[in-house]
Amino acid sequence: MQVNTPLRRHFRRSAAAAIAAGAVFTLGACSGAGDPAASPTAGTSESGAPAADAPTTLAIATNRAPSTFDPVGLATGNDALIWGSIYDTLFVIGPDGELVPHLATGYSYSDDGLELTVTLRDDLTFSDGAPATAAEYKATLEHIRDTAGAGQAMADTVASVEAPDATTVVITFSANDPGFLFDLTSRVGIIAQPDKMADESYGLDPIGAGPYVLDADKTQSGTQYVLIKRDDYWNADAYPFEEVTVRVIADATAIENSLRAGELDIAGVQAQTAPQFESSGDFTTTQLEAQSSLFLDIADRDGAIEPAFADLRVRQAINFALNRDGFVQAGGGVGQPAYQMDFPSTSGYDPALDSVYPYDVEKAKSLLAEAGYADGFSIDMPSLVYTTSMEPAITQALADIGITVNWDSIPPQDTVQALLSGKYPVILWFASTLPDANQVQDFYAPAALLNPMRTTDPELDALLEQASKITDPAAGADIYKQINAFGVNNAWYAPLMFTGQTFAEAEGYKYVGTSAQQSVRIESYGVAG
Repeated sequence: MQVNTPLRRHFRRSAAAAIAAGAVFTLGACSGAGDPAASPTAGTSESGAPAADAPTTLAIATNRAPSTFDPVGLATGNDALIWGSIYDTLFVIGPDGELVPHLATGYSYSDDGLELTVTLRDDLTFSDGAPATAAEYKATLEHIRDTAGAGQAMADTVASVEAPDATTVVITFSANDPGFLFDLTSRVGIIAQPDKMADESYGLDPIGAGPYVLDADKTQSGTQYVLIKRDDYWNADAYPFEEVTVRVIADATAIENSLRAGELDIAGVQAQTAPQFESSGDFTTTQLEAQSSLFLDIADRDGAIEPAFADLRVRQAINFALNRDGFVQAGGGVGQPAYQMDFPSTSGYDPALDSVYPYDVEKAKSLLAEAGYADGFSIDMPSLVYTTSMEPAITQALADIGITVNWDSIPPQDTVQALLSGKYPVILWFASTLPDANQVQDFYAPAALLNPMRTTDPELDALLEQASKITDPAAGADIYKQINAFGVNNAWYAPLMFTGQTFAEAEGYKYVGTSAQQSVRIESYGVAG
């Protein structure tokens, strides 16, 4: 069966998504994506042009400096706020989680799902005026695939790329990879200049086909990045801001102080301070309810480290032991309880699964006793930079049913290594909003980051085989629901909460991103209507 793509694809993409989600939860970082092609930005006229009195500049924050603008090293998460504006992508994720054409106009798959044909717009240009065609995209994708870097993992199933004409790209895969379609909203979906992108200087002065260019004179690397709008961009009217300044501010409180001081126009704010912004009269607020998720990955499903976890009743007991409403409150009250791994915005989400594990400590204790663990047991769990605030609540919840947790402090740079080490039977982890195909790959595939013990199951294997052949995301809901139900019923995970985010907006500005949108994009920031 071709349900297994190389390990590096799964753990590199999953790790980046988890770290980005953790940053949102702990720092209140900005995130989200929009769809300027499908609907005008808030506050624009019916023609798409900004209203006469609308602001034309925007100042926002990111909690870390971009690592690079070199095509092969582009990072996901907050970095995409800047590079996505410079390069753009073939598709973007729309308000409801749907795939929306951007630099591309559409796509089609072969019957076996091993060939993807993408049609590009015929009016694309780079910021220096040169045409951006299928030949340039072919060269870009091949360069990312063949050059060591952060983006290489997303292209490792790409066997060949052809450009039979100026607007047609044909991608052939070595194995079915339905998640690649949504990866075209990320770093493998950019178009760079082939004759320049191998130069070391390209990452310092990037040339892309996106709506903005980097102003090298105003930009201070590591401190602030200034973007200037391209009037010759194909959809320029959808972008209301002539100049965008992205300031690097790592601390959440410092971001809020900059917002109050008028140095920022829109920013994510912490749950405990959001009411202050709401009541001040100087700001409006927008709240997202399910932007990322927090969960326990019960990775030791075969009992290799702790034999107790091989018993389904023990894994189910952990799920019954969790007061999910309490976790939402402990996280600041922004978000919603989670009883399943699929996000509410995805087609695999099934409301019926929310009733499988109600909070019931006595039920949990009874299951442990039935499994032969009435006296409980002890486990080691990794303490990660993004999980420390929630660890006391986890410790208490598991202690209430007799499971003692010993937390092992892990340096930030060793986060992924800790998960993959096979040392920890249970891991507290984050995930950002993902489309169905990518969720399946990242949560359940034998090579997935979140399946570090490489657990397999015949029932799941059959479902994964069917999911690997899905070429129409809208037609895969039934399979995605079945995989989601397998995860819940077999207690591979113990979901805790979908974490939310509140954005405070100065007068004239509006955050227009939604919870369904994964990437950090400039399209999330608009003008108030």
